[in-house]
Amino acid sequence: MNRPSPVGARPTAEPVPALLADGLLTERLALAVPENTRVVVAEYEIPPGHSLPWHYHEGRVVAVVTAGVLTRTLADGSECVTPTGGCIVEPVGPQGVHMAENREPEPLHLCALFFLPRGSELSTRAEPPVRVAYR
Repeated sequence: MNRPSPVGARPTAEPVPALLADGLLTERLALAVPENTRVVVAEYEIPPGHSLPWHYHEGRVVAVVTAGVLTRTLADGSECVTPTGGCIVEPVGPQGVHMAENREPEPLHLCALFFLPRGSELSTRAEPPVRVAYR
């Protein structure tokens, strides 16, 4: 809402946001969020050669790769490679178990927006799917 400045007040500059991520969504995003949904914004740095273990999310997660290249292995054993500027939509629930790796020589940075049920963790660790574990 625009309000007139008090007499004699100096105009202030518009706030400038810190741009954390700017990517293109290449997957369909269905997002019906009920009241009392936990909303979290998180930044991750994954060093070269490191990974996030097998896990899943109890709610929708949308992330942008802000630097580096993300390689995800999905429940069916397929791999998805997302470069800087790419946007991902994580599957919801145990059937969407996945892992994330940085196979590149530079750090991987992600900015993630979580829409979670109240009281749930950002992620739940899981065992690798059978079809992936025995490859």
